[in-house]
Amino acid sequence: MRLTKNDPAIAFNGDKSNDSNISELHKSKIPTAVIGPKIKFKGELTGEEDLLVLGIVEGNIDLKNFHLTVGSEGIIKANVAARSITVEGRVEGDIVATERIAIKSSSQVKGNMKAERVTLEDGARFRGSIDMDVEPVKQVSSFTPTHHPASE
Repeated sequence: MRLTKNDPAIAFNGDKSNDSNISELHKSKIPTAVIGPKIKFKGELTGEEDLLVLGIVEGNIDLKNFHLTVGSEGIIKANVAARSITVEGRVEGDIVATERIAIKSSSQVKGNMKAERVTLEDGARFRGSIDMDVEPVKQVSSFTPTHHPASE
């Protein structure tokens, strides 16, 4: 692949003409970090950027003020805390978000959810409870998980 000065993903030699294109790419739905489909992670995962999980994560995930997407092939066996969470794959564990949780039609979720807004698409499989506080969830870490996926 040959990169050129006009490639929107590349800015050459301090050339500012492509900065707006780079910003638009960054703002798009392309996540900042990816756990690929052949990656298996065990332990505590923390971060300060959006994350797409296509592989397997076991343990705990804490993304504080960022977005987590579980791709259609992604598997999470962990308690999850993030600003917003979209599930297309499988999650076993409690989920808490300061803003919203979106459970897509292709997903399977086993665990409790807590967020100001929760959406479940037709066809999604869910077993657990949903807590939608009238007041926004202030701290994602203040949610005490009742489900312990790593010990099952």
